[in-house]
Amino acid sequence: MLAFEESSELNKLEIEEGEKKIVEFEDQMEKDRNEGLFFKNLGQNKALVDKEKPKEEVEKIKDVNTKNSGSKTRKNIYLFFIGLLTFGIVNSFASSSGADWKRVSVLGAILVVLFSLFINEQNKDNQKD
Repeated sequence: MLAFEESSELNKLEIEEGEKKIVEFEDQMEKDRNEGLFFKNLGQNKALVDKEKPKEEVEKIKDVNTKNSGSKTRKNIYLFFIGLLTFGIVNSFASSSGADWKRVSVLGAILVVLFSLFINEQNKDNQKD
């Protein structure tokens, strides 16, 4: 019985020593992780910083895109359609059968909308400068 108690005490001591070694090993791994030796990319602080940088860069890119969003191309397209509509209105007046007022009024309304869009783009360009 005495030998059994001694062996159980020795087993308990060995278990406690094993647990201490595990705790020390976990502490060492935590130190290595913080120093960036083995688990460099798994650090929590670095992950937070890495997530914030791309968000800032995306915001900067969005700002640049809204500033340079191809307004020259849009202005040229608006001018093209304004010319087409003006030609359609003049052609309607010049036709031998007389002016079709329904057609002229629809084309005129579209012309006013395109002209207001063109002025809006012009104002955006002036504000950028």
